[in-house]
Amino acid sequence: MTQQMLQEAGRLHKSGQLDAAAHLYNQVIDTEPHNFAAQCSLGFVYMLQNRFADAERHLIAAVSVEPRVFEAWLQLSAAFHRQGRFEQSLNCLDRAIGLEPANVEALTNRAAVLLELRRPAQALATIDTALAVDPNFAFALVNRGNALSMLKRFDEAVAAYDSALRIDPENVSARTNRENALFEKGSTTRCPPDYMRRLFDDFSAGYERQMLETLKYRAHLHLRDMANKLLPAKASLRVLDLGSGTGLVGDVFKDLARGGRLDGVDLSPLMNEEARRRGIYDTLYLDDLETFLAAPGMHYDLILAADTMIYIGDLAPAFRGVANRLSPDGYFIFAVEARQGEGWEHTSDNRFRHSLDYIREEAAKHELVVTDSMECVLRNQGGVPVAGYTVAVKKK
Repeated sequence: MTQQMLQEAGRLHKSGQLDAAAHLYNQVIDTEPHNFAAQCSLGFVYMLQNRFADAERHLIAAVSVEPRVFEAWLQLSAAFHRQGRFEQSLNCLDRAIGLEPANVEALTNRAAVLLELRRPAQALATIDTALAVDPNFAFALVNRGNALSMLKRFDEAVAAYDSALRIDPENVSARTNRENALFEKGSTTRCPPDYMRRLFDDFSAGYERQMLETLKYRAHLHLRDMANKLLPAKASLRVLDLGSGTGLVGDVFKDLARGGRLDGVDLSPLMNEEARRRGIYDTLYLDDLETFLAAPGMHYDLILAADTMIYIGDLAPAFRGVANRLSPDGYFIFAVEARQGEGWEHTSDNRFRHSLDYIREEAAKHELVVTDSMECVLRNQGGVPVAGYTVAVKKK
């Protein structure tokens, strides 16, 4: 009878009827709690259902009965991993690798866990063992790039990602992480969107306290001072806030949008949620600002960017997009970190500085003219004031 129930449960499991399969596996376990097949298979079902704590419980029961099954240890390691319990996950992978020392998947998973534990040198050694077995395993090559990036060996990291992409051209992790490695070594013209998304998602919960109290941030106030010089006090404008974050800029400009509209765009979902709680935006878009501005859409009388342009070096795509979305005689008011002389530069803090000459020249290429600028302090960094410019450009 037990065997028939297990066979039927296996059929249901294979056909994707996971709840029904779990019900039968549980029935077997009720009468035979030490049935390895039922415990292990139920653990696999719960992994598919993202019930990781339940999967862990049954897989532990399974390996307690039969500790020599590779797949059981592999799945148990995944259950621990998905719960953020990386040391336990590593221990399970070591048990699995003890059973199959040349298993590339287990070795690569071990490296991934070591990276979570911030142990890149050990991860790299494990990955190289995996690649000695299968040099064309794209997942291992991506993790090799990740380990090398963590060790700040960015040229080697890019080479590893390139190898992964030659094998799997659609590998999103390889492409994204390659872009991040190039950025870290100073070889890109802006912060990659994925880098920005992760940075500000991680920063979202304490963003305003950190910015306003610790860093004495005030770029949003400088933007308003500039707007007060150029715009009427009651304007009913259509306003777009680029990199809207938690809504600091929107909050100081909402009066100018009364009777018009106030929209924001940010690529961090968690920042957008914080801004949404303010209840001041008509629409909050989840997008990269260059992509958003380049698309067809509403024209705005005023476009703002406070703590945003410091993450972009080459301003040409942004200026092109602003010209696309700005109404005739509309203004773009923004802040940048100040660079003396010409051009722009990538700083050691992974931000960008711009010169006023560069801004004037680049704006002019896109039918925009700088109408006003002022020196300012954007924030403090390590207790030192960060010099910046607040700039207003107008569409010709």
